Amino acid sequence: MMRVKIILLATLILVSCGDLVRFEEPQPAGQSNEKRIPQNLVGQYLSLGDSSKLIIANGLIIKYSVSHFSDLVDSIEVKNIEGDTTFSGTEDKFRFEVVVKEDSIFQHWGYYDTLFNLAEGDILRKYKGHYFLNDRISENSWRVMILTKIDHGVTLGTISKKDDIDNLRAVTETKSDTIFSFRPTKTEMKKFLKGKGFSDRDTFFKVK
Repeated sequence: MMRVKIILLATLILVSCGDLVRFEEPQPAGQSNEKRIPQNLVGQYLSLGDSSKLIIANGLIIKYSVSHFSDLVDSIEVKNIEGDTTFSGTEDKFRFEVVVKEDSIFQHWGYYDTLFNLAEGDILRKYKGHYFLNDRISENSWRVMILTKIDHGVTLGTISKKDDIDNLRAVTETKSDTIFSFRPTKTEMKKFLKGKGFSDRDTFFKVK
């Protein structure tokens, strides 16, 4: 399995660079919790931007992403490979297939990412037409995304762009540009939304 781990290194780096922003309490502050994701959002969705899929159940949201990687064999440390070969398998949350042909290596991989899970202590809140997905990182640290219903699908919004972070610092009057943990009031979160917060949005159309 060592040869697979070496090849997977580049893809592990790609999927491990998530957004840095965290909240000290579930958002919006003071809003009541929802018991489940509504039935009209449950289903399978396909991204308009790439071939990723979004799977929504009553208490669970999973994103399945796919990608391709190719390079020359000589530029990668690949062990125990002689001549043309193909192998596939699973590793943690990855499913992969690797093909080595002549002097080139090709990899197709898929990655399952659990974005939200009520059974593991995540919290769902509804506000201004958005479903706030509060993903519990630790007791006082939450990653927050918003799920919004649109015609024939949903959008999934995150905070990862610099403009979003600057906007969040402004509405919460956070002066330090090295702080990425916030505790906005409901009023401040409302201002953040009006200022086009969560602007990094993926659009998914319902297919099932």
